Amino acid sequence: MDKKRIRLDDLKRETPFTVPEGYFDKLPQMIQARIPAEPVRRPLVSWSWQRSVGLVAASALILVLVWVTVPERQGSLGQEPLSGISNASIISYLEDQDLSYYDLSEHKVVQKAFDADSTVLNYLDGLDDDILRQQLEESMIAPDKI
Repeated sequence: MDKKRIRLDDLKRETPFTVPEGYFDKLPQMIQARIPAEPVRRPLVSWSWQRSVGLVAASALILVLVWVTVPERQGSLGQEPLSGISNASIISYLEDQDLSYYDLSEHKVVQKAFDADSTVLNYLDGLDDDILRQQLEESMIAPDKI
């Protein structure tokens, strides 16, 4: 390969292109002649009855899927949902489930409820003194059994 350098001074300074006589005078008229007088307006999407039926079917399918998959909301339970249940019903339920008061006292929720002294005092306030003494005597371990 020949590694000859090209110098700008050695190049000829002539334009290889020629413009016909009066070309730029006629150019605006030529462009205007190619543009139609009124643009043709075509709809973006052609509409048909098949497309309408397909749209209705797709909408119905979406509605059915939403209806089936959205869970039902539960109404409010009120301020105290267990206030209408009698103590006897609760005790019989606990007996049917084979749960005692001691089993319930092992749960952290119940233990947290009795953390404050005022809660314990309010709980013990309505109980008979004889029943309290009897429960304490039953729960105490005799020294001779140790």
